[in-house]
Amino acid sequence: MTVSDLGERLLIKQIWELVRVDPEELLGAGLDDAVAKEIGEGLVLVAHTDVWVEKSDLLPGMSWYSAGRKAVVANISDIASKGARPLGVLFSIGLPSVFPLESFRELVRGLGDAITEYGTYLLGGDLSESCEVTLAGFIVGLTHRGKLLSRRGAKPGDMVATTGNLGLTSVGFKILLEGFEAPEDIKSKAVESLYKPVARLREGLALAGSGAVAASMDISDGLALSLNQLAEVNGVKIVVEDIPVTSEAEEFSKMHGLDVEQLILYGGGEEYELLLAVKPDMWAEAVKTVKNVGGMLYKIGVVEEGSGVYTVDGEKIEAKGWEHFIKP
Repeated sequence: MTVSDLGERLLIKQIWELVRVDPEELLGAGLDDAVAKEIGEGLVLVAHTDVWVEKSDLLPGMSWYSAGRKAVVANISDIASKGARPLGVLFSIGLPSVFPLESFRELVRGLGDAITEYGTYLLGGDLSESCEVTLAGFIVGLTHRGKLLSRRGAKPGDMVATTGNLGLTSVGFKILLEGFEAPEDIKSKAVESLYKPVARLREGLALAGSGAVAASMDISDGLALSLNQLAEVNGVKIVVEDIPVTSEAEEFSKMHGLDVEQLILYGGGEEYELLLAVKPDMWAEAVKTVKNVGGMLYKIGVVEEGSGVYTVDGEKIEAKGWEHFIKP
């Protein structure tokens, strides 16, 4: 048996069966993509790590600048979903000995520009020789105990929402990895969404202060998988009523005879939008809060008693999405 027989999710479970769990960690070992520790006077230190690897993450046509920037965004996104303000990022960088110096400088410029864009700092890291380019980011953030967002907390009656229209990255994957054709305006927007993603840090920080959010995560692994993770960790059922779709994804799907909702649910992820369970009596407050920082909030469904994720017609939405070690 090899790790590919299990896949990323089951391997994570194996890790927590083999090591000691910190009883004072606030988010729950293996239940969240971040960790949180109270450090005194109601302050909470939040940390997260995310690895970018050339073989699996360098998309066709992607520059080293974009690779560096995207590695930062992946880390920022998970800290944003916890409502934490980033204090700084460390990066361990692995490089082949023959990697061009100018490419290295381009990579670091991408890291640096993204770190500045989100108002934080590169604190340090490590540099080592490797067979391919590897970027291992470690981000730390700070929040108050009462503002910490978690994947746990969703209850029947809550509204499920995202911070953006979906579908551009799914279209981008179809174009870059499967050779689908598209008009230039659709192609450029779709590819740009993969080369230059956006983390919803302002939205996450604002919502953390509103008290309106019951549970929060990002959807970088794909909408279907993320919805199922949210339902499972909370022991609830999620009914998806309406998925907010970009006009480009609508047009692309019509061109190629695709079901646009299936494309978005299972199309590959990397959207970096927040997926939220919002308290029903505070929905208007949540919408207002996000609008005040220049964003939008879209209701996509509701939380009910039960388990699993379903459409309003009762069709089960399977827990499929991006998972390391398992071929799609």
